[in-house]
Amino acid sequence: MPTTREVTERLRWFKNQHLAVAIWCEDDVLELAREKGISCSRKCAREIVDEIDRKHNATLGITWDTISDYLRKYVKAGNKNR
Repeated sequence: MPTTREVTERLRWFKNQHLAVAIWCEDDVLELAREKGISCSRKCAREIVDEIDRKHNATLGITWDTISDYLRKYVKAGNKNR
């Protein structure tokens, strides 16, 4: 998963082009976990974001439902405190 610095460098390639960009981060995962009453560490949230980045369906995109599904998967697997 690229860092914000790496993304910023990549965006310089586009110069003044118009872009459609959706950005999801660890804090989004942590917020959703809090709303659902799920204990989730920042490390776990980072792992979820990384996995979503690697495996998401580009046709469907990334939504709150996507994050919820991955969060549920991690909790079910017993990784919620990692």
